[in-house]
Order: sequence, then structure tokens, then C-alpha cells
Amino acid sequence: MDGFPGVSYVDVAGAQIGAPADRDGSASTLVSLAPGASTTTTLRQTNAQNYGPECLLVPAVGLRVYPPGATDSLVLPQEIPACSAASVVLMTVGTLQPAS
Repeated sequence: MDGFPGVSYVDVAGAQIGAPADRDGSASTLVSLAPGASTTTTLRQTNAQNYGPECLLVPAVGLRVYPPGATDSLVLPQEIPACSAASVVLMTVGTLQPAS
């Protein structure tokens, strides 16, 4: 697999909150995975409370993560303030890399 995972904040009902993570960079590396193996990436988050009223602050309960090119996902628990305004991007995600 190669490319960028999809990452977004979700509410208690599992609905996406605001904008998904932007991609950080453009180059990707093909990562071959054996059964049970994993990859890694870098996710950077900014503080939603820094954006003022245009943020439309709401509580997030997790991060939804999609593998590149897939439609199935996992929700990782994370209670954090998020911006419901789609114009405010709070995260950037890098390409997949082989896990060390």
C-alpha cells in the first residue's frame, strides 16, 4: 500500500466534525505488509481553541482513520475540542512509512 491515510475528528454518533486532515507532502513510498504487520505515519494536530469564534468549537470523541484507498475505518478514542467549521483545518497527515 502507499499514500496517505484519511483522518478526521468524529462526534459521539461517529459523524465527521469539520475538515479532514490535509496531506503533508506529495511523495509516497510503497509499503509491503506481511499479515499482522503495520505501518506508521506522522499526524500533526493544532489546538482548536486558538481559532476563535469562526472555529465553531465542539467536542470530538475520536479520530476516524482510513487506510489509503479504503472505505473501511477505525475510530481511535481521543476526547479533544475540534472545529466544526470546514474552513479550519486542524490536522496534517504524512505518507505511510514502514514501521520500525
